[in-house]
Amino acid sequence: MRRFVQDRLLAWKDSSDRHPLLVRGARQVGKTWSIIDFGRAHFPGVVHEVDFEQRPAAREFFEGDLDPRRVLTGLELLLGAPVRPGRDLLFLDQIQACPRALVALRYFYEQLPKLHVVAAGSLVEFALAEISFPVGRLDHLTMRPMTFVEYLWAIGNEVMADVVLDGPFPQPATTHALVLEELRRYFYVGGMQAAVSAYVAGLSLQRAFARQDALVQSYRDDFGKYA
Repeated sequence: MRRFVQDRLLAWKDSSDRHPLLVRGARQVGKTWSIIDFGRAHFPGVVHEVDFEQRPAAREFFEGDLDPRRVLTGLELLLGAPVRPGRDLLFLDQIQACPRALVALRYFYEQLPKLHVVAAGSLVEFALAEISFPVGRLDHLTMRPMTFVEYLWAIGNEVMADVVLDGPFPQPATTHALVLEELRRYFYVGGMQAAVSAYVAGLSLQRAFARQDALVQSYRDDFGKYA
């Protein structure tokens, strides 16, 4: 799916004053998908994903000494592949599960400046309460649910997306009615990427509603982690 955030990720990658990037946002807005898709499209090497919730063993490399070379060696052993600065993207996902990894990002910036590092997480604020945040050593990006234009891209309606992006210019009544009809459908589907994907798969509102119910339940299941 095409997302506006891809342009911001590319600007970060090419910046001469690049820091490790922290991508924040609610669960299921598309952070992981967008970062991996961006990495595969714009890096000549490999996207190395370390998910701290799926692979809790990765947290052990951030205990004690935070020398980035030592940490990177441990992650390479876990991944079974070298992480090559300038060619690969190191993606630390669900970083709220390993607050020490947030601290380590400043040392990646200071000692391994050629390595592209992106971290992502939901409710990162809870992790920040446990650590000394590396002020001035990180770039920040907040992702939100899909906009109406991103929804139009997802369903393949590029023409209508261009009309919306052109701005508030007078439109024929028929065009206005068509856009309003699709906007109403977007209000039903919502902007959560999983719900949009379910709708696109069969253009079925019922499938989107089922995915919405699953997302709501996953949010409820998460409440206990942050109480």
